[in-house]
Amino acid sequence: MATDVQQRVNQAPDGSLYVIAPAKLNLFLHITGRRDDGYHVLESLFAFTKRGDLLRFRDASTFSLSVSGPCADMLSGCATADNLVAKAAHALAKLAGRPCDVQIELEKQLPTAAGLGGGSADAAATLVGLNQLWNLQLTEHQLGEIALSLGADVPACLASRPQIVRGIGENLTFVSPGWSAGVVIVNPRKSLATSQVFSGFKTFREERGLPPFDVAISDLERVCSEIELLNVLTSNSLQDPALKLCPDIMEIERFLRLNSQYELLRMSGSGASVFALYHDKAAADAVARRVREFHPNWWVMADEIGL
Repeated sequence: MATDVQQRVNQAPDGSLYVIAPAKLNLFLHITGRRDDGYHVLESLFAFTKRGDLLRFRDASTFSLSVSGPCADMLSGCATADNLVAKAAHALAKLAGRPCDVQIELEKQLPTAAGLGGGSADAAATLVGLNQLWNLQLTEHQLGEIALSLGADVPACLASRPQIVRGIGENLTFVSPGWSAGVVIVNPRKSLATSQVFSGFKTFREERGLPPFDVAISDLERVCSEIELLNVLTSNSLQDPALKLCPDIMEIERFLRLNSQYELLRMSGSGASVFALYHDKAAADAVARRVREFHPNWWVMADEIGL
């Protein structure tokens, strides 16, 4: 039986299938512990844009992956076998006991290593697209098990719906806080290694005599119901260590603070992308135009998120 996530799959006029892999935003990110295996335990609210990368799938005699789009150059040094799209395709084919005979085209619109879950979203979109192309009829739960083996953020990106995320990314609670917002996302076109940012998190807290981890919030559903509560009661605990590695994050924040009336402003994930929420898409579009005018070298996208 087809799963809900299969509603994300569309058919092009040429018969190929395509899936949009939207940007993932951490509206907040708290680090609440660390497991014995080294994985950090977190709590976060994930929201997703409507736009993002685009993946196309066609039947073929062998596997191939091509990458195009404005951010394709950021993957130029990545071998095909190391791309999460390729890993997702081969993992799904192995589970299904079939050859990985598919042509995949990845139109890369989102910057990589940017705190936007681009690679995870691409991998999730691959699982969703190939589940339909190959008529596997796997459930969302079955796809989720493969997704978790590919990366902590991949399960959340399967449905691309707002959700509270706990644990290492496997504990998901879908939420509907009942508000929507326009969003502007800005990246200085600089990548940040997640491992370095997490290492900096430990150092940052030790240097300031802070407890090693954040205290978990007991009533996250209530906090997520209002942007004002998110603004006052939550934060991104990786933002300070990321700033030491990429001071441009502060420059982006400063520009948005001085040039717009936002409702929430902070870094997403492990950076270096900064997002700001506005009351509607029109306001976000206006701010994005201002960013492009004064900082043409920054990557910027205006969109909307629905919660």
